[in-house]
Amino acid sequence: MHIVVVGAGLGGLAAALAVHRAGHEVTVLERAPELRETGAGIGLPPNGVLALDALGLGEPVRARAVPLDGGAALRDRHGRPLITTDQVAMAEHVGAPFVAVPRPWLHGLLAEALPADAVRTGCAVTTVREVGAHVELDGAADLRADAVVVADGAGSRLRSTLFPDHPGLAGSGEKAARAIAAVAPANVPMVAGELLDHRTGDRFGCLPMDDGIYWYSAWRASAEDGASTATADERHRWLRSRRADWHPSVTALIDATPPEGVHVVETAQLRWPLPVLAVGRVALLGDAAHAMTPDLGQGACQAFEDAVVLGNELAGAGPADVPHALIAYSARRHPRTGALQRDARRMNRVLRLTGARARLRDAALRCVPQALATRALAAQFGFDTEPGAPGLPPGSTTKSSAP
Repeated sequence: MHIVVVGAGLGGLAAALAVHRAGHEVTVLERAPELRETGAGIGLPPNGVLALDALGLGEPVRARAVPLDGGAALRDRHGRPLITTDQVAMAEHVGAPFVAVPRPWLHGLLAEALPADAVRTGCAVTTVREVGAHVELDGAADLRADAVVVADGAGSRLRSTLFPDHPGLAGSGEKAARAIAAVAPANVPMVAGELLDHRTGDRFGCLPMDDGIYWYSAWRASAEDGASTATADERHRWLRSRRADWHPSVTALIDATPPEGVHVVETAQLRWPLPVLAVGRVALLGDAAHAMTPDLGQGACQAFEDAVVLGNELAGAGPADVPHALIAYSARRHPRTGALQRDARRMNRVLRLTGARARLRDAALRCVPQALATRALAAQFGFDTEPGAPGLPPGSTTKSSAP
């Protein structure tokens, strides 16, 4: 079969690789004039690594894993733990470590695994429509496909044509900066995890990589938002001044990052989950299917899970089998992604609390034993990559097939 993937981000390339490994011809259409991935780093919880295992890319990703000294944690702004997890125990239970890597590196790894002529840039697809047993794509009129995978991101244009009654994307009211410090600042201890400020609801997190430190910062968007100023230098100074009385590693990481290396966006989410993730011969994948706030670190991971399940359902399928295969894909993925969208929304509200409610949250988190927190997170990070395995909602346990 010939399958077209719309969008060449992380999710689109993962989908194309899964389809290619399932034995089908694949074409990826990217509207940008060149194939590239912007942004800084990306944290991959164990389920994302398990999905990349299934796509044949787990080995180079696992090779970049760096131990999290002291375990991952939510902390107050001074770096004192609120709740911690044992990353070694979690990796042993789930079958994969937590890994942080540069986004462009991961994007290149996916692209290099595809056939050389699979990706076409400068191809904007405006609509897709079924004609008999095929799908035609407007904007790429020379192509007809047996199936189409829509992976054109959170602001998907095609999603709105497939689900015209869905309210679509909504901003979270929160902005996030992401960056990479090329080297760890000298003489300043790093505190891995996420720091919370009960006064403002601001957050700051960092994750060690094998070639630097990935860090991110989040705050409530407002008209007085200093990060919206015109220059990178002004934005950099604003971020640093707003974190001046936090743990010293925070300002040290900002200082170690060039201003032009800080990327700022408003985070976004679908207002509510889509009713299904496939319509006829068209499937949606990644942020186009289930955009969520980054509070669970699951955006890319769910796209990779989508890709694995889609490839499994299409393995051995012919053109007549496509509608049934995509119904099965939606049935397996929709419960998990819908639940994670709701969980991410709730987590965002909890992490942004201020004042007395935030102090109560912090007190409650300090009462959670590390072993309990580790087991709860390990359950969420399970992913069964076996073909035909049922979808696993958050909170399920699984026996991984990872090596």
